[in-house]
Amino acid sequence: MEINKKIRNLRKKLNYSQQKFSDKIEISRSVLSQIEINKLKPSVDIIARIAKEFNISISYFFENDLELTDQNDYPLVRETSEKYDNKNCPLCKQLKVVNDIQKDVIHSLEKTISTQFQLIELLEKRIEVIKDTMAEQPDTE
Repeated sequence: MEINKKIRNLRKKLNYSQQKFSDKIEISRSVLSQIEINKLKPSVDIIARIAKEFNISISYFFENDLELTDQNDYPLVRETSEKYDNKNCPLCKQLKVVNDIQKDVIHSLEKTISTQFQLIELLEKRIEVIKDTMAEQPDTE
């Protein structure tokens, strides 16, 4: 299933309107609409926000055979884990550990992406400086 369909299916599974879902992930409703009809590809940042907000694995969006079902513990949807939030439940403790690990991974990915964008900006500035320097040098031919 394509990413746009997975996003739409997740939203519908949670019984959220486009407005409520887009508010949760801090994008405009029109951007969400364009993503859902496949007119706009979601950025890694948007996918990470969805995964973080709804406690699902980023891999859900990139693996073809994964579906969201209540019987399936992968990926984990927040509502499902809250439903079984029992301090004496060993499986619940394991689910919490998995959720915590997923959150840490998403946070690390967000930092990595942010760092990469900063490096790209620095490289672009450096390229401009080099171009300007080269343009200022007299032609020796």
